[in-house]
Amino acid sequence: MIKAQVQQALSQPLPGFEAQRLMAMPGRYLNLNVPADARKAAVLVLLYKKSGRIFLSLIRRKIMENDRHSGQISFPGGKVEPGDDFPIQTALREAQEEIGIHHTLEILGLLTPLYIPVSNFHVTPVVAWYEGEINFSIQENEVDELIEMELALLTNPDIKSFRDITVFSSMVIKEVPVYEIQGMIIWGATAMMLSELEVVLKGSH
Repeated sequence: MIKAQVQQALSQPLPGFEAQRLMAMPGRYLNLNVPADARKAAVLVLLYKKSGRIFLSLIRRKIMENDRHSGQISFPGGKVEPGDDFPIQTALREAQEEIGIHHTLEILGLLTPLYIPVSNFHVTPVVAWYEGEINFSIQENEVDELIEMELALLTNPDIKSFRDITVFSSMVIKEVPVYEIQGMIIWGATAMMLSELEVVLKGSH
């Protein structure tokens, strides 16, 4: 069963930077020293069953001024708040706010924290499981779209390619490794987190 396989894999030493770097932008240094003033954040990597298959949930963020991740595809999540039992409570609280997760989830483990220099966030991905279908309710002020990705796609090499990515309206980054899913481009930190999950899944079989 995939749940037990993932849980077991996450209890072992993680592939970490070596897996993340497979989908890193050109010139991206992964094992940077995390600054003392880096802000802690967590995201929820939610696996769940739907129509007999296993999916994970992503979101497209609203386009907002002064948000460096505006309009990008990411996992639901956000910064730690006072009183949070970090990182699990942070990830669950943010997912509840952004995509309406009120279900009792089973925590399978954590992926390797990733430092994002452009926003100075040190992000911990929390992997969770729900045995059935979920009724999502997106927070329309923050989330533009919910994206349900079949988990089996992640190990399909055909969804990977390289694209030129435009950031900050004008700057173009050449030959960025991306996942292309349902006509959408996933790159940057989210692609790096997915890359580690992909390696974990391949190693769990």
